[in-house]
Amino acid sequence: ELSAPDAAIFDTLGATSCMNKTPELTPKCWDKNRDGLVIVEGSGTLILEDMEHAVKRGAKIYAEVAGFATNADGTHITSPNADTQAQALEMAIADAGCSKDDIKYINAHGTATSHGDISESQAVYKVFNKAIPISSTKSYIGHILGACGCVESWLTINMMNEGWFHPNVNLVDVDPECAPLDYITGDGRKIDAEYVMSNNFAFGGVNTSLIFKKWHD
Repeated sequence: ELSAPDAAIFDTLGATSCMNKTPELTPKCWDKNRDGLVIVEGSGTLILEDMEHAVKRGAKIYAEVAGFATNADGTHITSPNADTQAQALEMAIADAGCSKDDIKYINAHGTATSHGDISESQAVYKVFNKAIPISSTKSYIGHILGACGCVESWLTINMMNEGWFHPNVNLVDVDPECAPLDYITGDGRKIDAEYVMSNNFAFGGVNTSLIFKKWHD
């Protein structure tokens, strides 16, 4: 639930977008003219269940959590560390037991902050060393703060199952300081993906990466 104090904190940090007269044009994730995040309220729920138990009782399985990793560097409250972020991604891939090439799409944290987008893109490129398809759900719905990981994971799973991945809304001119990734634009992208990644990076240097695998009955 969004409150005035929540909004005031991010305003004080200078992290929020000031495009109040044209809210439909913000946030502008990865864009060189981005001016900050948009905080919103929302929630989501994911039910995790042991695979053997779910299969035995005939549950509808949407995806498998193939890999997970989290770490923290604690070096700065608001300035992210690309090296530590990259480590989280590497650990998640190792936990999943898949190769980097198996991952066909990344749902980014992508907040449209000046430092955050650059750091995240550099971390992703450091790990994958190629222009992997990537987009930020926050360009559509804003930043749900503590619930963003859950909602974005749900959407990432759904897109994997549908075979279509949403574009980055409001991305017009990619910031040249962002790494050369495949920033999805236009009408989105049809991708046949067996593995997808969803990342979230919080203030204080807390980094989390999830890898989902498509479920086949």
